[in-house]
Amino acid sequence: MKALIELFWFKYSQLQHAVKMADEHLIGILDRELDPILKAVYDQKAVSVEDARLQFHFLIDILRAEAADMACVLRHSKLLQSLIDRYFAATGLADLTGLDLERPARLPSKGLADEGLLNEAILDCLTDRIAVITPDYRYLYTNPANASHLESRPMDLIGRHIVEFIGLQRFEQRVKAYLDRCFGGEVVEYTFAKTVDARTVVVRCRMTPCLSCNGKLIGAILVIQEHADRRRAIAA
Repeated sequence: MKALIELFWFKYSQLQHAVKMADEHLIGILDRELDPILKAVYDQKAVSVEDARLQFHFLIDILRAEAADMACVLRHSKLLQSLIDRYFAATGLADLTGLDLERPARLPSKGLADEGLLNEAILDCLTDRIAVITPDYRYLYTNPANASHLESRPMDLIGRHIVEFIGLQRFEQRVKAYLDRCFGGEVVEYTFAKTVDARTVVVRCRMTPCLSCNGKLIGAILVIQEHADRRRAIAA
């Protein structure tokens, strides 16, 4: 639930940037991507009070963010009402205690997305492997190049723990420590060598802290590049 909500606001920030730049093509792309994420958040039936709270806060935040658009307000008001019916109608209760209706909305502000560093439409076209990993070590985003390397589709990776793909030993001995440093605010770079089809390949990984539109840490942006070991090629 939380990963989907963060993904929504991540793309919402990109949409606001595209609107500001009057990029009609990118606006169309992001509009089409936001609806399935919104539906996925709404369709999930909460298995805990915390999940239900996240859903309610999510829709309230959208209502605030889109307050100037009456069509959006009506649409999301209906979704909010249907959530109330889903969780409370059967018992006749409508206790919304714990929903902070006075807190500020999660409106996009200037950040990484506004600076174009996380423009997914661009990242999807790059040949470098790129991913965003959350502080609980799960995929929030991956471009097609990285998903293909992992023999998956990008959306199939969202929410899955990276241990599934790199193994527990590699995670514990190397990757976890680097990610934790990045989550602490550090830009981390490291390289390692691996053998692919009897060839030595040098892998370079750069980790950069990824911030949400309100300045909160979302996770780490990973950029992974692979090159043939030139030293071995020259020696041969």
